[in-house]
Amino acid sequence: MSQSEMSQRDAFLSELYERGKIDRDVVLISADMGAPALDLIRRNLPGQFYNAGISEQNAILVASGLALEGKKAFTFAIASFITVNCLEKIRVQMSIMKLPVQIIGVGGGFSYADSGPTHHGIEDVAVMRAFPNIEILNISSSLNAEAAAKYVLEHPKTPRYIRLDREVLPHVPGESEMNFTTGFRYIRKTRSLKALLATGNLVAKIPEIMKSNKELNIIEVARLDKVHESLRKELQQFTHVICLEEHFKNGGLGTLIAETVVDWNLNCAVKRMALSMDSGYSYKYGGREVLRNDLGLNIAEFFEEVMA
Repeated sequence: MSQSEMSQRDAFLSELYERGKIDRDVVLISADMGAPALDLIRRNLPGQFYNAGISEQNAILVASGLALEGKKAFTFAIASFITVNCLEKIRVQMSIMKLPVQIIGVGGGFSYADSGPTHHGIEDVAVMRAFPNIEILNISSSLNAEAAAKYVLEHPKTPRYIRLDREVLPHVPGESEMNFTTGFRYIRKTRSLKALLATGNLVAKIPEIMKSNKELNIIEVARLDKVHESLRKELQQFTHVICLEEHFKNGGLGTLIAETVVDWNLNCAVKRMALSMDSGYSYKYGGREVLRNDLGLNIAEFFEEVMA
């Protein structure tokens, strides 16, 4: 299978498998999920794989114990379950104790569109951002998922939440490759004073946006726990910034950038294009576009915004 046909999940887990073959300290705790790359680990590295069953909180605790023994511990489950369902365990083990557990959450945003709000990962970034000491990586493509796995394995001492999309999404080439230390990359850099910051699955919309607006600076943001100094310096150049994400408006990328603008007194207006919280959760069916529209993230209106 070519990487363009591979899911982010399988790209990340395949890299984990390759490293696990030569590093016995790499271990994976699954919360009762299946995947082709997961089957490789389970079949060929049985001493490095544990199935916690439908018990995400227990998966975090088992991973924490293994991390205490020096293992490079990864947990794997649906994003909304392995985060929101485990907040107290994450707070104590990963944030307070700083145990380097790596949470792999599949299903950011409306990845599981027709499974209902229990499966929608649209507040997970906000709650994870509330905890100190935890990095948050939001992945946009299989290529970036592979790069993220390499980054995590090279820097295993930090607790992390790795947010993967369920869909197979195209990789959008740009002026630079993703740097997970600084957490961003330029897809297009111009002399304009306006910039679009996109994250996660909505990075796939960028080729259309580039056709609609030839001048807009376009940046992909993959670190949602903080704004690195180098990104802050880039923001200083702009008078207007638009933040695009498939997450509730409160607590996500737009909030992170708005906080940075306020905290550093930057002369930059921030527009947050995200899911409205006014109507609560959506119970509609019909795919991502239907759900986005239901919660106020209308892509047609967004195109009008970037053309303004």
